[in-house]
Amino acid sequence: MSRRPPRRGAPHHPGDAGDAAATAGRAGSPGAASTPAAPEHPSPSRLRLPSSGLAHEILAAVDRQPPAGSPERPETASRDTASSETPPPPLGPTRIYSFADSLERGHSAAAAPALPPERPESWVTFELAGELYALPVARIQEIQRARGITRVPHAPPPVRGIANLRGKVLVVVDLRLRLGLPPAVADERSRILVVSSRQRSLGLLVDAAHQVLGLLPSRIEPPPADLMDERSAYLAGVVQLDDSLVIALDIDQLLLVPDEAATPSHTEAGGPP
Repeated sequence: MSRRPPRRGAPHHPGDAGDAAATAGRAGSPGAASTPAAPEHPSPSRLRLPSSGLAHEILAAVDRQPPAGSPERPETASRDTASSETPPPPLGPTRIYSFADSLERGHSAAAAPALPPERPESWVTFELAGELYALPVARIQEIQRARGITRVPHAPPPVRGIANLRGKVLVVVDLRLRLGLPPAVADERSRILVVSSRQRSLGLLVDAAHQVLGLLPSRIEPPPADLMDERSAYLAGVVQLDDSLVIALDIDQLLLVPDEAATPSHTEAGGPP
């Protein structure tokens, strides 16, 4: 069978016969047009469409298709990253309890309430030998004028005497004597602070009562360490005001009298009522 010679003027290359025949067959088909060969690209991964669905579902599947040459889908990478950052669940027979405890700790840390703001505390200031002292308002029941104090023989110092408080006997302690200050005569400025201590009502004789202060607990500074010993355990702290210092007292420690202060001096025994 003889081969058809190539057309006049057409270049002849070995192996072009099949290509020419294929091109001629396409050109001879009705409505066919020759198109340039597309550049080579990596073949895209095969798209898996749902067997049924609406148009927006199919388009969503196309959008999720990774571009050609990408090693993995973006959402898969993000899931892998998230899984690497999340600690693995606890193992062992108690894994359910451990997992519940971890969730509870996380919830408690997220829902931990903020610390409440600092609130001022009320203190009553009074005077002794020209110095200012303070006691908590919560421990003071009332303030009385220093009248009708009756001496009691063999009363333990620093007890000044007893007074009548609406039909009840009130033991009155002279705070000057308790703090080692010289005794003084009670006058119109003197007051009795009726306080509660160890489920008892006792009276404290002071030179004068001043005012009620609202103090933040952070403002009460601890007393100097070189001044503290067993005899000064009643010192609760020091408060600095604009032009003076206020010594805060611990009422329960204040009424514990050390042994060396239990011996009355001649001045105390013969002091004014």
